[in-house]
Amino acid sequence: MQFLFGPVPSRRLGLSLGINIIPHKVCNFNCVYCEVGKTTNLINDRRSFYNPEEIERDFRENYKKMGKFDFVTFSGSGEPTLNKDIGRLVRYVKSFNLAKIAVLTNGSLLNLTDVQEDLMDADVVIPSLDAANQESFKKINRAHGSLKIDEIINGIKEFRDKFRGEIWLESLFVKDFNDSKKDIEDLKRAVKLINPHKFQIGTIDRPPAEESIKKLTNDELMQIYSELRDLNAELIKPFRDKNMDFQDFLELSIAKMVSIRPCSKEELMDVFGASNEDITRILNKLFEEGKISQKIYDGKAFIVKE
Repeated sequence: MQFLFGPVPSRRLGLSLGINIIPHKVCNFNCVYCEVGKTTNLINDRRSFYNPEEIERDFRENYKKMGKFDFVTFSGSGEPTLNKDIGRLVRYVKSFNLAKIAVLTNGSLLNLTDVQEDLMDADVVIPSLDAANQESFKKINRAHGSLKIDEIINGIKEFRDKFRGEIWLESLFVKDFNDSKKDIEDLKRAVKLINPHKFQIGTIDRPPAEESIKKLTNDELMQIYSELRDLNAELIKPFRDKNMDFQDFLELSIAKMVSIRPCSKEELMDVFGASNEDITRILNKLFEEGKISQKIYDGKAFIVKE
């Protein structure tokens, strides 16, 4: 199998069968946090990197061997919309009617009519938007020199208005790169303009391209979350973390959130995508430690900081 990988567990997509249609590190971004590594071929023109019939054959001959999957996802080693055959490939995979189709993209080419047409048959498109001003955009994404963040934002907005599926916007924060007050205010304006179906935020949880960069602390991420909460932002929780397991992440995040604003248990379950059992266990622990208490307002129970 040359082009298929997985299925892999995804925080957003369940079990995702990936199709990589871009050679290693061919991209129009060179993000400081990229888990695939530094971009070695920075381009911004669309090409046929492979014979599309080879990709179709790889899928046709191997998908039955891959077990269960919830999504087929076009992603991989670089920016998938640089491959000018992506529309044909999306339609081909869609014709099997096996699972929903997702495309992970940096969103930089969504202002192009041909790219918009190529992605129309996908079910979910997940663009990233790490910065909404040119200075921070250049700093964190280190994009091809022809790319302007205002054009990218307007392109995502234009595609959102035409697309029949769902747009899930994602922002990833890096300490001292895109986390200033101005960055957050600019991002809020851009997200309001785009009006995505989902807006998800997170920080680094895998080894980045630049080893010197730092993830946000849990408190820092929760502070940004509190500023973006009115946009229905969701936290992307980590599968793993070098310094804390998932239960520790949940406990710290819940304690921080209720220190900012009262929350119901149902809200906490929704924000963190956690089970009733996990949330109840952590709340009981925090109750016993005297860190939180419960208040009833208008017949509804809220968790507050003690």
